[in-house]
Amino acid sequence: MGKKPLNEQQVKTLRKIVSDKPLHEQQVKTLRKIVSDKPLHELLLNLSVDLMLRSSDLLSLRVKDVLNESGSVKKEVKVKQKKTGKTTLSIPLSKNSIDAIKKHLVDKDQEDYIFKGQMGHFMRKPICSQQYARIVKGWMKKLGVEDVSEYSTHSMRKTKPSVIYDKTHNVDAVRRLLGQSSVTATSAYLGVSDNSALELARTINI
Repeated sequence: MGKKPLNEQQVKTLRKIVSDKPLHEQQVKTLRKIVSDKPLHELLLNLSVDLMLRSSDLLSLRVKDVLNESGSVKKEVKVKQKKTGKTTLSIPLSKNSIDAIKKHLVDKDQEDYIFKGQMGHFMRKPICSQQYARIVKGWMKKLGVEDVSEYSTHSMRKTKPSVIYDKTHNVDAVRRLLGQSSVTATSAYLGVSDNSALELARTINI
């Protein structure tokens, strides 16, 4: 049996995800300075960029996912994705993420969620996707972006893959990093147009 066609709301949601813009490298660097005194924001910014996860998977991360029991920071992180049930590749953590983890998590319990808000100490739950989305829009306002509606949690997931694609034009490598099932889906997610794909094909001669 074939898949059911998407309903109108699902189509709208998909279009919004595809249209959400990634951050540029300079925007990320500027934000790192802005959030350096806010533990939740510093961890969220760096780990969201590094790990390229859907918000549901990112916000479910616990201290044990990034710290060994000895207290040392893991160099790579693997996550079982809720949507697909598949495990991601072992994604390396950048120096920025490792420094943020050392700065904010070394004294935390292994079972603690990483991204806890102000009430997290009492609720023992991470922030929700809506809170995460508000944080992202707040970041974009601080960067002077006029239309923050073009940015969401998907912007953070897209940021590093977009940079990788721009530098390599390797859609399949990006697909693997995102844990997606098809190059077509990844191309659409990154906003790679048919014209861009054809133009790239014209530059390759075998």
